Amino acid sequence: MRVLDLAEFYSERGGGVRSYLDRMLQHTGALGHELVVVAPGPRDEETRVGDGGRIVRYRAPPMPYDPSYNAPIAVSRMRALVREYAPDVLQISSPFVPLWVGATLAVPLRTYVHHSDPIGCYLAPLAAKSAAGRVLEAAAWRYLAAVSARCDATVVSGAWLEHELSRHGCARVHTVEFGIDHAQFSPARRDEALRSELLGPLASDPNARLVLVAGRLAADKRQRLVFEALELLARTRPLGVVLLGDGPERERLEAQGRKLPSFRSLRFTRDREEYARLLASVDVLGHGSLCETFGFLLAECLASGTPLVTPDRGGAADLANGPFAERYPAFAGAEAVADALGRWFAKPRAELTPLAVERAARIPSTRGHFASLFATYATLMTSKA
Repeated sequence: MRVLDLAEFYSERGGGVRSYLDRMLQHTGALGHELVVVAPGPRDEETRVGDGGRIVRYRAPPMPYDPSYNAPIAVSRMRALVREYAPDVLQISSPFVPLWVGATLAVPLRTYVHHSDPIGCYLAPLAAKSAAGRVLEAAAWRYLAAVSARCDATVVSGAWLEHELSRHGCARVHTVEFGIDHAQFSPARRDEALRSELLGPLASDPNARLVLVAGRLAADKRQRLVFEALELLARTRPLGVVLLGDGPERERLEAQGRKLPSFRSLRFTRDREEYARLLASVDVLGHGSLCETFGFLLAECLASGTPLVTPDRGGAADLANGPFAERYPAFAGAEAVADALGRWFAKPRAELTPLAVERAARIPSTRGHFASLFATYATLMTSKA
């Protein structure tokens, strides 16, 4: 079958949606299918990927907050590309402009993949504080229910998210669990020399711990809150911090990090061996995002044997549901995050590693996820026909 994905959040420097679609492009041909990703970009261009994939970018203006993203406002261009490629499945990766473009086109099967959670990111914190916020949150859920109603299926990454969307009125929600490349990640990749290098002046302290803060560095990921908690914790605990990633908040986070006794700032690498070695060599991931729909970084940390400290909400909480993790109240301040990190400090990492790996083993493989996704699409097409 030919799947065409109408994307919105397709950044030049990565991000969850781009990571997902790039992995889908890698596996589509081997599974006997074809994938066309249509996304806004800095210029018009087309790139072939593997045996069964292509990326078609159309020129679009940069977004104000993060110019590595482009605004999907070329409605006529999107329509023309869908008609040109005539997909069997129109897969829509955004509930905004791409969704409403896709909803106006006649296709055999139309699906919405719920990659992002703007309600959890922006409105749930307001709803926790005020009646006006709760009104806005309720309106947003009604909008998302309308999005689902426009599609033959809404695809989510886990059963917890299917339950969340269904109870808010979204129709035809299907769980197809997301996956990771298990062979790439393992506690065996832990490198004590790398850990010592990253700890810097604290390397000789047996009580020192190395904390990773990583991902797309943006306000909605709440890394600033994690750094505020680390500042509090560093008053009483010897800790080093590694910041990994890129985004509009990078400079501000680096300024916060320089207040800590040991701090390193790294950009994401395309060398998967190097990345896997880093994840296994840190002692814990400190995570702030309330609105992960899955959390590839968290899953890959678990497969590396690295424990998690996360909020008790969203995909992060789903993956951090076990003794290998500590969770803090979603809408609490830096003190609660510091308390959760402090509780983790008291636990021997060696005891947590096998528990983290055991949890990761229940996550499907990347190939397994996409095989299940295409099988779901085939079943839905047969049912609709």
